[in-house]
Amino acid sequence: MKKTMWVFLFMTMCSAFLFSVSAQSETADRIELGRLGGTTRSASAMSSTLGVQPVEPVVEAFNSQSVISISVQNYRGGAWVEIIGPREARQSYIEVYDMGFGVVNLSNLRAGQYTIRITLGTEVYTGTFKKESYGR
Repeated sequence: MKKTMWVFLFMTMCSAFLFSVSAQSETADRIELGRLGGTTRSASAMSSTLGVQPVEPVVEAFNSQSVISISVQNYRGGAWVEIIGPREARQSYIEVYDMGFGVVNLSNLRAGQYTIRITLGTEVYTGTFKKESYGR
């Protein structure tokens, strides 16, 4: 009985290890986003006199094979997502209520270098990513 229990425990540990290794190999690549321009908000000057610090939006994008995942936090309003390539473009819209998440399908786009532009009001976040061909 003890031997069977140890064998079962060993098999469970091995399968958990193999599962975690395979999950890590399929993780999404983070797209580095930079913030362009924008305007100074009048609310930030007003809130600093009240002792409240304005919270900056947090925008993240991840490239995972045939989709781009976008996460927006600390923001309310619409987020326009544009993916621009050498011959093709894709647009998407995400409505954000303090936190929002959206996915853009890339399966119909050709392999190549693309620019992603996420617009939150007057602030624009941009980055680049590479879409690989199928099977890579």
